[in-house]
Amino acid sequence: MRHDVTFPVLPDLSTLDFSRTTDLRNLTRERIHHLFGGNEDAYIDEFVDATEDFFAGRQSGFQPMDTPYHDITHTLQATLCLVELLHNRHIAEATPRLDAGHFKLALIAELFHDIGYLKLTGDTQGSGAKYTHEHEKRSCNFARAFLEQQDWPSNDIKTIENLISATGPTANLSRIEFDSEIEHELGKMVCTADYIGQMSDPNYPDKLEVLFNEFKESYQYQGLPENEWPFASYEQLLKGTPDFWGIFMQKKLSVECSDLRRYLKHPISGENPYLESIEKNLAEIQKRITRLP
Repeated sequence: MRHDVTFPVLPDLSTLDFSRTTDLRNLTRERIHHLFGGNEDAYIDEFVDATEDFFAGRQSGFQPMDTPYHDITHTLQATLCLVELLHNRHIAEATPRLDAGHFKLALIAELFHDIGYLKLTGDTQGSGAKYTHEHEKRSCNFARAFLEQQDWPSNDIKTIENLISATGPTANLSRIEFDSEIEHELGKMVCTADYIGQMSDPNYPDKLEVLFNEFKESYQYQGLPENEWPFASYEQLLKGTPDFWGIFMQKKLSVECSDLRRYLKHPISGENPYLESIEKNLAEIQKRITRLP
Protein backbone atom coordinates (compact mmCIF):
# COMPACT_ATOMS: atom_id res chain seq x y z
CA MET A 1 0.00 0.00 0.00
CA ARG A 2 1.25 3.48 -0.83
CA HIS A 3 1.15 5.46 2.40
CA ASP A 4 1.96 8.72 0.62
CA VAL A 5 -1.55 8.86 -0.86
CA THR A 6 -4.39 10.31 1.18
CA PHE A 7 -6.69 7.58 2.45
CA PRO A 8 -9.75 7.53 0.16
CA VAL A 9 -13.13 8.42 1.62
CA LEU A 10 -16.28 7.46 -0.26
CA PRO A 11 -18.58 10.43 -0.93
CA ASP A 12 -22.24 10.25 0.05
CA LEU A 13 -23.85 7.87 -2.45
CA SER A 14 -26.65 10.35 -3.13
CA THR A 15 -24.09 12.90 -4.40
CA LEU A 16 -22.60 10.60 -7.04
CA ASP A 17 -23.69 10.67 -10.67
CA PHE A 18 -24.17 7.06 -11.78
CA SER A 19 -25.73 8.02 -15.09
CA ARG A 20 -22.22 8.89 -16.29
CA THR A 21 -18.91 7.11 -15.73
CA THR A 22 -16.80 10.04 -14.52
CA ASP A 23 -17.25 9.44 -10.79
CA LEU A 24 -16.60 5.72 -11.11
CA ARG A 25 -13.43 6.28 -13.11
CA ASN A 26 -12.06 8.83 -10.64
CA LEU A 27 -12.90 6.88 -7.49
CA THR A 28 -11.57 3.62 -8.92
CA ARG A 29 -8.33 5.26 -10.01
CA GLU A 30 -7.92 6.85 -6.58
CA ARG A 31 -8.23 3.49 -4.84
CA ILE A 32 -5.92 1.65 -7.21
CA HIS A 33 -3.31 4.37 -6.75
CA HIS A 34 -3.65 4.06 -3.01
CA LEU A 35 -3.09 0.30 -3.10
CA PHE A 36 -0.75 -0.30 -6.02
CA GLY A 37 0.56 3.01 -7.32
CA GLY A 38 -0.14 4.83 -10.57
CA ASN A 39 1.11 2.23 -13.04
CA GLU A 40 -1.74 -0.25 -12.61
CA ASP A 41 -4.73 1.75 -13.85
CA ALA A 42 -4.37 1.89 -17.64
CA TYR A 43 -7.15 -0.65 -18.14
CA ILE A 44 -9.79 1.40 -16.28
CA ASP A 45 -10.61 3.74 -19.15
CA GLU A 46 -10.32 0.91 -21.69
CA PHE A 47 -12.96 -1.28 -20.05
CA VAL A 48 -15.23 1.48 -18.80
CA ASP A 49 -15.21 2.79 -22.37
CA ALA A 50 -16.10 -0.70 -23.59
CA THR A 51 -18.95 -0.89 -21.09
CA GLU A 52 -20.29 2.47 -22.22
CA ASP A 53 -20.08 1.26 -25.81
CA PHE A 54 -22.07 -1.89 -24.97
CA PHE A 55 -24.82 0.05 -23.24
CA ALA A 56 -24.96 2.72 -25.95
CA GLY A 57 -25.13 0.23 -28.83
CA ARG A 58 -21.70 1.12 -30.18
CA GLN A 59 -20.42 -2.47 -30.01
CA SER A 60 -20.79 -4.20 -33.36
CA GLY A 61 -23.75 -6.55 -33.49
CA PHE A 62 -25.58 -5.11 -30.48
CA GLN A 63 -28.46 -2.72 -29.97
CA PRO A 64 -28.38 -0.14 -27.15
CA MET A 65 -29.44 -1.45 -23.75
CA ASP A 66 -33.20 -0.93 -23.44
CA THR A 67 -33.93 -2.34 -19.99
CA PRO A 68 -35.20 0.45 -17.68
CA TYR A 69 -33.84 -1.08 -14.46
CA HIS A 70 -30.72 -2.93 -15.52
CA ASP A 71 -29.20 0.12 -17.14
CA ILE A 72 -25.69 1.51 -16.91
CA THR A 73 -26.56 3.17 -13.60
CA HIS A 74 -27.03 -0.21 -11.92
CA THR A 75 -23.77 -1.51 -13.39
CA LEU A 76 -21.81 1.52 -12.20
CA GLN A 77 -23.33 1.31 -8.72
CA ALA A 78 -22.42 -2.36 -8.40
CA THR A 79 -18.93 -1.71 -9.76
CA LEU A 80 -18.17 1.11 -7.33
CA CYS A 81 -19.39 -1.06 -4.46
CA LEU A 82 -16.97 -3.77 -5.62
CA VAL A 83 -14.10 -1.27 -5.81
CA GLU A 84 -14.74 -0.13 -2.24
CA LEU A 85 -14.98 -3.74 -1.09
CA LEU A 86 -11.72 -4.72 -2.80
CA HIS A 87 -9.92 -1.68 -1.47
CA ASN A 88 -10.99 -2.03 2.15
CA ARG A 89 -10.42 -5.78 2.20
CA HIS A 90 -6.87 -5.22 0.96
CA ILE A 91 -6.27 -2.59 3.63
CA ALA A 92 -7.44 -5.11 6.25
CA GLU A 93 -4.73 -7.51 4.97
CA ALA A 94 -7.31 -10.27 4.62
CA THR A 95 -6.26 -13.58 3.14
CA PRO A 96 -5.95 -14.87 0.53
CA ARG A 97 -4.13 -11.73 -0.56
CA LEU A 98 -5.26 -10.13 -3.79
CA ASP A 99 -2.98 -8.27 -6.18
CA ALA A 100 -3.56 -5.66 -8.88
CA GLY A 101 -4.30 -8.38 -11.44
CA HIS A 102 -7.07 -9.82 -9.30
CA PHE A 103 -8.52 -6.32 -8.85
CA LYS A 104 -8.61 -5.96 -12.64
CA LEU A 105 -10.37 -9.28 -13.24
CA ALA A 106 -13.05 -8.58 -10.65
CA LEU A 107 -13.65 -5.06 -11.94
CA ILE A 108 -14.12 -6.21 -15.54
CA ALA A 109 -16.46 -9.02 -14.46
CA GLU A 110 -18.63 -6.53 -12.58
CA LEU A 111 -18.68 -4.11 -15.51
CA PHE A 112 -19.76 -6.92 -17.86
CA HIS A 113 -22.06 -8.86 -15.53
CA ASP A 114 -25.30 -7.55 -17.06
CA ILE A 115 -24.41 -7.16 -20.75
CA GLY A 116 -26.49 -10.30 -21.25
CA TYR A 117 -29.56 -8.07 -21.25
CA LEU A 118 -28.43 -6.63 -24.58
CA LYS A 119 -30.34 -7.51 -27.72
CA LEU A 120 -28.48 -8.46 -30.85
CA THR A 121 -28.98 -6.53 -34.06
CA GLY A 122 -32.21 -7.67 -35.65
CA ASP A 123 -33.87 -8.74 -32.39
CA THR A 124 -37.09 -6.75 -32.57
CA GLN A 125 -39.25 -8.53 -29.98
CA GLY A 126 -39.75 -6.71 -26.69
CA SER A 127 -36.85 -5.47 -24.59
CA GLY A 128 -33.76 -7.15 -23.22
CA ALA A 129 -35.70 -7.77 -20.00
CA LYS A 130 -37.06 -10.92 -21.64
CA TYR A 131 -33.60 -12.43 -21.05
CA THR A 132 -33.69 -11.90 -17.27
CA HIS A 133 -33.78 -15.64 -16.58
CA GLU A 134 -30.69 -16.32 -18.70
CA HIS A 135 -28.82 -13.03 -18.77
CA GLU A 136 -25.83 -14.31 -16.75
CA LYS A 137 -25.12 -17.01 -19.35
CA ARG A 138 -25.51 -14.48 -22.16
CA SER A 139 -23.19 -12.07 -20.31
CA CYS A 140 -20.56 -14.79 -20.14
CA ASN A 141 -20.89 -15.51 -23.86
CA PHE A 142 -20.69 -11.84 -24.84
CA ALA A 143 -17.75 -11.21 -22.49
CA ARG A 144 -15.88 -14.23 -23.87
CA ALA A 145 -16.36 -13.10 -27.47
CA PHE A 146 -15.20 -9.57 -26.65
CA LEU A 147 -12.13 -10.68 -24.68
CA GLU A 148 -11.12 -13.23 -27.28
CA GLN A 149 -11.02 -10.37 -29.77
CA GLN A 150 -8.57 -8.70 -27.37
CA ASP A 151 -6.40 -11.87 -27.39
CA TRP A 152 -6.95 -12.50 -23.70
CA PRO A 153 -5.60 -15.78 -22.25
CA SER A 154 -8.25 -18.48 -22.05
CA ASN A 155 -7.78 -18.98 -18.30
CA ASP A 156 -8.40 -15.28 -17.60
CA ILE A 157 -11.55 -15.34 -19.74
CA LYS A 158 -12.75 -18.38 -17.81
CA THR A 159 -12.21 -16.46 -14.57
CA ILE A 160 -14.35 -13.61 -15.89
CA GLU A 161 -17.08 -16.12 -16.79
CA ASN A 162 -16.95 -17.71 -13.34
CA LEU A 163 -17.20 -14.33 -11.64
CA ILE A 164 -20.17 -13.27 -13.78
CA SER A 165 -21.81 -16.62 -13.01
CA ALA A 166 -21.62 -15.76 -9.30
CA THR A 167 -24.17 -12.96 -9.77
CA GLY A 168 -27.95 -13.26 -9.91
CA PRO A 169 -30.51 -14.75 -7.49
CA THR A 170 -30.29 -18.26 -8.95
CA ALA A 171 -26.50 -18.45 -8.61
CA ASN A 172 -25.12 -21.01 -6.18
CA LEU A 173 -21.48 -20.23 -5.57
CA SER A 174 -20.80 -23.69 -4.15
CA ARG A 175 -21.60 -25.18 -7.56
CA ILE A 176 -19.32 -22.95 -9.60
CA GLU A 177 -16.02 -24.63 -10.48
CA PHE A 178 -13.72 -21.84 -9.34
CA ASP A 179 -10.11 -22.43 -10.32
CA SER A 180 -8.64 -21.38 -6.98
CA GLU A 181 -9.39 -20.06 -3.51
CA ILE A 182 -8.62 -16.56 -4.76
CA GLU A 183 -11.06 -16.90 -7.67
CA HIS A 184 -13.74 -18.11 -5.25
CA GLU A 185 -13.06 -15.10 -3.04
CA LEU A 186 -13.44 -12.79 -6.02
CA GLY A 187 -16.72 -14.49 -6.90
CA LYS A 188 -18.04 -13.78 -3.41
CA MET A 189 -17.03 -10.15 -3.74
CA VAL A 190 -18.61 -9.68 -7.17
CA CYS A 191 -21.82 -11.29 -5.89
CA THR A 192 -21.84 -9.13 -2.75
CA ALA A 193 -21.29 -5.93 -4.71
CA ASP A 194 -24.05 -6.74 -7.20
CA TYR A 195 -26.67 -7.02 -4.44
CA ILE A 196 -25.38 -4.31 -2.11
CA GLY A 197 -24.84 -1.88 -4.98
CA GLN A 198 -28.40 -2.47 -6.13
CA MET A 199 -30.17 -2.20 -2.80
CA SER A 200 -28.15 0.79 -1.60
CA ASP A 201 -29.21 2.86 -4.61
CA PRO A 202 -30.83 5.97 -3.05
CA ASN A 203 -33.59 5.62 -5.67
CA TYR A 204 -34.13 1.89 -5.11
CA PRO A 205 -37.70 2.20 -3.70
CA ASP A 206 -38.74 4.21 -6.75
CA LYS A 207 -37.28 1.62 -9.13
CA LEU A 208 -39.11 -1.45 -7.82
CA GLU A 209 -42.01 -0.99 -10.20
CA VAL A 210 -39.78 -0.94 -13.30
CA LEU A 211 -37.89 -3.92 -11.86
CA PHE A 212 -41.17 -5.82 -11.61
CA ASN A 213 -41.99 -4.91 -15.20
CA GLU A 214 -38.70 -6.47 -16.28
CA PHE A 215 -39.56 -9.64 -14.35
CA LYS A 216 -43.03 -9.66 -15.93
CA GLU A 217 -41.63 -9.47 -19.44
CA SER A 218 -39.30 -12.37 -18.69
CA TYR A 219 -42.12 -14.47 -17.21
CA GLN A 220 -44.24 -13.84 -20.30
CA TYR A 221 -41.35 -14.54 -22.68
CA GLN A 222 -40.79 -17.90 -20.95
CA GLY A 223 -44.50 -18.68 -21.21
CA LEU A 224 -44.95 -19.02 -17.45
CA PRO A 225 -48.59 -19.00 -16.36
CA GLU A 226 -49.34 -16.18 -13.93
CA ASN A 227 -49.87 -18.57 -11.02
CA GLU A 228 -46.21 -19.60 -11.35
CA TRP A 229 -44.77 -16.09 -11.32
CA PRO A 230 -42.58 -15.54 -8.23
CA PHE A 231 -44.18 -12.09 -7.97
CA ALA A 232 -47.63 -11.60 -9.47
CA SER A 233 -47.57 -7.81 -9.21
CA TYR A 234 -45.50 -4.79 -8.28
CA GLU A 235 -47.34 -4.72 -4.95
CA GLN A 236 -46.22 -8.27 -4.20
CA LEU A 237 -42.64 -7.38 -5.07
CA LEU A 238 -42.83 -4.35 -2.79
CA LYS A 239 -44.25 -6.42 0.08
CA GLY A 240 -41.65 -9.12 -0.47
CA THR A 241 -38.62 -6.82 -0.46
CA PRO A 242 -38.10 -6.67 3.35
CA ASP A 243 -38.03 -10.47 3.53
CA PHE A 244 -35.85 -10.61 0.42
CA TRP A 245 -33.30 -8.58 2.35
CA GLY A 246 -33.94 -10.01 5.79
CA ILE A 247 -34.04 -13.69 4.86
CA PHE A 248 -32.74 -14.48 1.36
CA MET A 249 -30.02 -11.85 1.25
CA GLN A 250 -28.80 -12.44 4.81
CA LYS A 251 -28.22 -16.10 4.01
CA LYS A 252 -26.68 -15.33 0.62
CA LEU A 253 -24.30 -12.68 1.93
CA SER A 254 -23.44 -14.35 5.23
CA VAL A 255 -23.08 -17.97 4.12
CA GLU A 256 -22.34 -18.11 0.38
CA CYS A 257 -20.37 -14.85 0.41
CA SER A 258 -18.69 -15.29 3.82
CA ASP A 259 -20.04 -11.94 5.08
CA LEU A 260 -17.49 -10.02 2.99
CA ARG A 261 -19.83 -7.02 3.17
CA ARG A 262 -18.11 -6.24 6.49
CA TYR A 263 -15.30 -4.70 4.45
CA LEU A 264 -17.65 -1.96 3.25
CA LYS A 265 -17.17 -0.44 6.69
CA HIS A 266 -14.56 2.30 6.34
CA PRO A 267 -11.35 1.21 8.12
CA ILE A 268 -10.81 4.62 9.73
CA SER A 269 -14.19 6.33 10.15
CA GLY A 270 -16.12 3.12 10.85
CA GLU A 271 -18.94 4.36 8.64
CA ASN A 272 -20.75 2.03 6.27
CA PRO A 273 -22.61 4.20 3.76
CA TYR A 274 -23.87 1.17 1.86
CA LEU A 275 -25.67 -0.50 4.72
CA GLU A 276 -26.91 2.87 5.99
CA SER A 277 -28.46 3.55 2.58
CA ILE A 278 -30.08 0.10 2.52
CA GLU A 279 -31.61 0.71 5.94
CA LYS A 280 -33.06 4.01 4.71
CA ASN A 281 -34.47 2.29 1.62
CA LEU A 282 -36.07 -0.48 3.68
CA ALA A 283 -37.65 2.08 5.99
CA GLU A 284 -39.12 3.90 2.99
CA ILE A 285 -40.35 0.63 1.49
CA GLN A 286 -42.08 -0.24 4.76
CA LYS A 287 -43.87 3.12 4.64
CA ARG A 288 -45.04 2.40 1.10
CA ILE A 289 -46.27 -1.04 2.11
CA THR A 290 -48.45 0.47 4.85
CA ARG A 291 -50.00 2.83 2.28
CA LEU A 292 -51.06 0.01 -0.04
CA PRO A 293 -54.83 -0.55 -0.31
